[in-house]
Amino acid sequence: MSDTNKTSSEQFTREHLDQFQVFRDVLIDPIWELLRQCEVRKLSEGEVLLEKGLSNRTMFFVLGGSLKVYLDDGHQREAAELGQGQTVGELSVIDGSAASAHVVSAGETLLLAVDEDTFWRVTHASHGFCTNLLMLLSLRMRSSNVSLHESENLQGKFEEQATTDGLTGVYNRRWLDQMLPRLLQRSEQDKLPFCVLMIDVDHFKNFNDNYGHAVGDIALRIVADTLAKKVRPIDLVVRYGGEEFCVLLPETDLQSGIGAGERLRKAIHKAKICDSNDKPIPGITISAGLAQWRAGENAEDILKRADQALYVAKEQGRNRVETSA
Repeated sequence: MSDTNKTSSEQFTREHLDQFQVFRDVLIDPIWELLRQCEVRKLSEGEVLLEKGLSNRTMFFVLGGSLKVYLDDGHQREAAELGQGQTVGELSVIDGSAASAHVVSAGETLLLAVDEDTFWRVTHASHGFCTNLLMLLSLRMRSSNVSLHESENLQGKFEEQATTDGLTGVYNRRWLDQMLPRLLQRSEQDKLPFCVLMIDVDHFKNFNDNYGHAVGDIALRIVADTLAKKVRPIDLVVRYGGEEFCVLLPETDLQSGIGAGERLRKAIHKAKICDSNDKPIPGITISAGLAQWRAGENAEDILKRADQALYVAKEQGRNRVETSA
């Protein structure tokens, strides 16, 4: 990919999203904060956006102008032209493959560049976006005479990579295992702090015994929803397993992480939970362990230290936040 001109994100507004099929009938509010932070690029005529066979990890939305798609290296066989309201690059992001064609600007073209991390966060935040994108890809594959078997494989790959927890809707352990090393690497490159918060719902076994597993599932969904609503747009909530959650806090030092942990602890304690008869249940509480990433530390190391701090919080009486030594 050649260097493209970066321009102000002020040229990208919510109204731009109305022209894209992938956002049709989609609630924009949950994903707008993610998209508005993406880079806007301006290409001049003849500028190459994607080169066939080279790696690409960005989905591009055509905000203005158009792109031409070529299958041959000499740019003689034009396969398609993509105009305003269309997208390119999503397949490479989904299945990790190289670009399958050359994509060149047909004139001055304005693009929204959604990087891989943001792409998967948008899929997590919006089921409607996922549904529309799958439909769009299905139509493209039909028009390209891709076999049904390959189509099913791609859809399975997409669903696997979406990696959200079926009960709570937040990220799951598989996503954490894949993404935490990348996030730590990015923090190291940018020389920014990074914290991990491990959270456990206090006495959850007793809760299930007293109120039943159906109410327990409702409680876990409320915990996940409360966490997701009370963190910043750049923070990430993961169901680690059972009643345990993990919150990733980029650009956060230990002191700020403590503040975030206390804010989440208080929010959970105030959350309203009812039994199967719609009778309010006394508020549940959480214990939390916080660890700040150290230079040279890998994902397993920081998770282990956060878990150790969580153990201390439980030993100290629960309903509290403790930090790693």
